[in-house]
Amino acid sequence: MTSWASYEGLPFPLGVSRCPEDHAYNFALYSKHATSVRLLLFRDDELVSPEIDVVLDPLVNKSGRVWHVRLAEAKVERCRFYGFVVDGPAAAGPFEAHAFHPDKLLLDPYARCVLCPATFDRSAAIGPGSNFGKAPLGMLFSDGSAFEWRDDRR
Repeated sequence: MTSWASYEGLPFPLGVSRCPEDHAYNFALYSKHATSVRLLLFRDDELVSPEIDVVLDPLVNKSGRVWHVRLAEAKVERCRFYGFVVDGPAAAGPFEAHAFHPDKLLLDPYARCVLCPATFDRSAAIGPGSNFGKAPLGMLFSDGSAFEWRDDRR
């Protein structure tokens, strides 16, 4: 029997983690004000166009302020890198300090290993338009290694 966590993912731990019991990867991203989140996965040889584009459903893939999804290893086996596209309220009124740009690819702040592609361009992140192919990406691990949280607690 498939558990809800196997289908929807878990909100912890943040970042990407391998779930060997389900032969899957769990992705979790904290965003207090996001209205939509997409998970994009890329192959080694194609860092501009994602191999997989997963639109997270806030009714299924969100717990509190954490967006999450679990994907089968078989589905992502051709992919090695990932990033997020996050959208939210316009930067006005109480959201003046927020800057949601749905054309920007974002690095997972909990990524354990980061790829800066040869075409990396910091100005693409702060300028108008897309930064696909120029943005740093998180890496997927298949060896089961997990982030060392030491004495931190959930």
